[in-house]
Amino acid sequence: MVKNLRKKVSGILMAVSIFSLLGCSDSDKNQAADVENLLEDKYGQEFTVRSIGGRYGTATNDTVTTYVHPADNEKISFKAVMSKDGELVADSYIPRIISHSLNQILKQELQATGIESETLAVIMKANSSAEKNPDITLEEYVKTYKPGYFSADMIVKETPDLKAEQFEHALQAVYQAGLNTTFQVQIHVIAEDEYEKVSAEYQQLAEVSDTWFSDYNVVNEMKVYIDEKGFHVFEAGSNGSNEDGE
Repeated sequence: MVKNLRKKVSGILMAVSIFSLLGCSDSDKNQAADVENLLEDKYGQEFTVRSIGGRYGTATNDTVTTYVHPADNEKISFKAVMSKDGELVADSYIPRIISHSLNQILKQELQATGIESETLAVIMKANSSAEKNPDITLEEYVKTYKPGYFSADMIVKETPDLKAEQFEHALQAVYQAGLNTTFQVQIHVIAEDEYEKVSAEYQQLAEVSDTWFSDYNVVNEMKVYIDEKGFHVFEAGSNGSNEDGE
């Protein structure tokens, strides 16, 4: 289904709550530096705060939220939260590293079939907040934290006659690499003339929601997953029917 271009809600909220660090106050720069130092102490590498969002100073908020990436890799963006007392409350660096690993597997498999893609995955039913090794592999992560499943959003470049079944081999590869962890993905097919722009922006996201796509020409959507029973098409989009009758 073709979606009309419109101002997405998430974009409006981001414009209000997140500002670029360029030209910000000394206080903002100090907070960014504090977060970078806290993350460096935890992971032993340098980080760069890209932007600052929700912040302390109100009766209901005593933290500051930052959006960060490793200094040497802008394609792994994640969220880090610091308390007003200067403590690192939470960060999603390790889950984003695992998401990046899943993305690399999917990209390689799909490129071999002529499909261009980028994937952001969320790890469900796993708590790796104490993990400090940024070199942890997908296999090590699964063995240690035993996630319930992976849930992902994928963008792909529009190609003629694209069908859900074309993703089966790629999902089989990522399922095996994840030691038979269930993997489900919602595929958003982006109009060919918009894909490069959308892909560049997508790769800098720390997280994604359905509303993020509303500003772009999504020409089709599909939902597929793989588990111990094999590959399944939950929703085939406009070019096919639903395997499971949903």
